[in-house]
Amino acid sequence: MSVVAPSGETSPARDYLEAVLDLLEEHALNRDRLDWARVRRDAEAQIADATATEQAYGAIDAVLDLLGDPHTFFLRPQGAEEVRDQEAAPAGPVPTGRLIGGGFAHLIVPEADGGTEAEGRYIREGAAAVRDLDRHHPKGWVVDLRGNTGGSMYPMLTVLAPLLGHGHLGSFVDAAGEVSGRWLLRDGVVYVDDEALSAAPHPYPLAEPEPPVAVLIDGRTMSAGEAALIAFLGMPRVRTFGAPTAGLATGNAAIDLTDGAVLVLTVAREADRTGRLYGNAPIAPDRPTPGDADALTDAVAWLRSVRTPSPGGNRANG
Repeated sequence: MSVVAPSGETSPARDYLEAVLDLLEEHALNRDRLDWARVRRDAEAQIADATATEQAYGAIDAVLDLLGDPHTFFLRPQGAEEVRDQEAAPAGPVPTGRLIGGGFAHLIVPEADGGTEAEGRYIREGAAAVRDLDRHHPKGWVVDLRGNTGGSMYPMLTVLAPLLGHGHLGSFVDAAGEVSGRWLLRDGVVYVDDEALSAAPHPYPLAEPEPPVAVLIDGRTMSAGEAALIAFLGMPRVRTFGAPTAGLATGNAAIDLTDGAVLVLTVAREADRTGRLYGNAPIAPDRPTPGDADALTDAVAWLRSVRTPSPGGNRANG
């Protein structure tokens, strides 16, 4: 999303500030917390003598502090360029898998950063890991989201598609409480409403459909990593283990400004398939891991305890 700051006869700094304040007042998730007339007066007073665009940066930072949204931030041109360079790099972590505990699949799902090429590689490598694990007909799956710091949720959900079922996975919910986008899975492709967002499809059927899934999380599971977690929540044979997440389960829009800076603006909270809302608060696991105990050990113990589904439906202990 790109925004051109309006031109005017006042000063470039004031025009630039006004453009950013307009975006915040119209779209920010926490916009109703602020008295915008007062915010504008105070911000404009800070740049009363400013002539250059960059002299508005401090006033923008001050308004973001007032919003109090940890997932909204302002990247100055140099920082934005560094992020673009990182996203352009084709290499990055990809999902990997191994068999553990006498017949369970352990799928490690890291952050998914980068452009279309990197997302395609992430999905290819992740799909291959899922297929390789599934050849062994695992009795259950561990999806490891620990340390997943985010990026794009769509490659992650595409890799995880065989474990997530079909149809509605979750949604974005705007400041007014209205659903602003439904996460859907059809034929191995992730959609938000009617927009396909998978760089490649992953329509793979598991050898053992609807297996029990243990999801591992910790304090570095954040942003898109939390969205991957949310896509599992509400499923009957899913339990979560570890430590609370970072608490950044919100949807962002990255807005390019005229000088190369970027406003990363939180515009929505996230909801699971049951409609339960999440946001800027940590998501606690079903089974917290005490002290330094390994969440993986607890997850495998739970998977061992899961009952075989009866003909009438899926059931699990715990």
